Amino acid sequence: MSHDFNLIIKNGTVVDGTGGAKRVADIGIQDNKITYIGSINNRSNCNIIDATGCVVAPGFIDIHSHSDFFWLISPKSESKIYDGVTTEICGNCGISAFPLKGQLLENKRKGFGKFGLDINWKTAEEFFKKADEVKSSVNRGFLVGHGNIRACVLGYENREPDKSELVKMEKELRDAMESGAFGMSSGLIYPPGCYAKTVELIELCKIVREHNGIYATHIRSEGDEIEAALSETINISKESGVNTQVSHIKTWGKKNWGKIGKIKQLLDDARSKGIPITCDRYPYTAAATDLDVILPGWVYEGGTVEEKKRLGDPLYRKRIIKEMEHEGKSHEFWGTIMISSVFNKKNRSYEGKTIAEIAEALRVLPLEFVLDLLYEEDCRVSVIFFNMSEENLAKILNWDFVMIGSDSSLRSLKGALNYGKPHPRGYGTFSRVIRKYVNETPIFSIEEAVYKMTGMPAQKLGLKDRGLLKEGFFADITIFDQKTIADKATFTNPHNYSKGIKHVLVNGKLTIKDGKHEGVMNGEILKR
Repeated sequence: MSHDFNLIIKNGTVVDGTGGAKRVADIGIQDNKITYIGSINNRSNCNIIDATGCVVAPGFIDIHSHSDFFWLISPKSESKIYDGVTTEICGNCGISAFPLKGQLLENKRKGFGKFGLDINWKTAEEFFKKADEVKSSVNRGFLVGHGNIRACVLGYENREPDKSELVKMEKELRDAMESGAFGMSSGLIYPPGCYAKTVELIELCKIVREHNGIYATHIRSEGDEIEAALSETINISKESGVNTQVSHIKTWGKKNWGKIGKIKQLLDDARSKGIPITCDRYPYTAAATDLDVILPGWVYEGGTVEEKKRLGDPLYRKRIIKEMEHEGKSHEFWGTIMISSVFNKKNRSYEGKTIAEIAEALRVLPLEFVLDLLYEEDCRVSVIFFNMSEENLAKILNWDFVMIGSDSSLRSLKGALNYGKPHPRGYGTFSRVIRKYVNETPIFSIEEAVYKMTGMPAQKLGLKDRGLLKEGFFADITIFDQKTIADKATFTNPHNYSKGIKHVLVNGKLTIKDGKHEGVMNGEILKR
């Protein structure tokens, strides 16, 4: 049987993304597709990658990414592709690149202007038109953020939409789905998503279901109220029939670690009733988000401008302190929060330090320092929270309905995206899963790990021809040395690419060759 190939991968250990047993085989690639898997005789007229001793896997799919704007700043997508990722799904946690109107658009223009990004689109359609014109080294799909939809129609008001406003929200959602979004995401701890009631989410999810999309949600609480928050999400899925993804499932805060069994029970019960619900998780016990999430929800009503006014007003400040003291934030709590990036140069020295350390050095109360810093920084302070259990993390990663997602935007060692001390998951998520949870303290096999990073997310998203090594599928392929693969990014020194990933192909083109980015831009914009 004779085949023409542009490229042959020889003698690799094929882990095909189905979860099935690994095997040694050759892979023949013609243009952007895999055309043959089996034994291929040596050809002189064709590029050959010798993968002896290496694992050949489908390119990793980061089902939970936040590169919505950053990929336009650094299309080479370095931190992701060096970690073996060939496809990113952006627009998670209710925050997406479209639609953009009013105060939301102004905020984004201000925030991304410092990177030299011109946000010259408003609608989903305009965004996809722009996206199709920009070459990138990885594939990307997009969700539409419920927070964006709400902000475009209701601004940052804490109220329910009236009939006509709900119709407008539904129209924004339909536009996004018809332009190619894979579904809708929500961030129910962030403004304005936190002001939405369950009914609103059910109504919108019915539309997502009509379009066969997914609903990915950062649920209303991942700590004290986690059972109620998860029950709400299961109910939304049940009432609307929507295919649901619980983002970065976790038990947040020591006093909630014991709830892990209850959480698993809730998910198992829902799944046994046929409710289509799965989860994703990153392989770290620290979370990263904005510092102001620790404030009471009313503080951010009306958007950033109003939030800053309240932080500067002595009476409001008193009220915030009173409410938060009532929750009993201890010295230990402030020791679990590390500043990862600030906007103003004069505060850069705080990056990489905990709030407890800084407050002690300045001889001020931690909460006073936090409120002052947020005020000075226009509420733009990124932090890392260290408050999860390693034992629970290992359990969660091993649940059979949990896939791997970084919960991070791409970063780069060069240029504008090399700032701050970001969570290392932006660089090391996928290599870390293999190094730590397959090689060092095994909780699953290499076949299962790869399935959680490839076949499983592809199936969730309805990607018919990606996520597996299979004849006729797109040649998105990651080739790594399982013995040496390692994440090199740490919390104190995050800007480091992963090691041990030898070659990465995106749509048939060798993009990482012998561990080096070739500058190839062969990624596609994927649409549902």
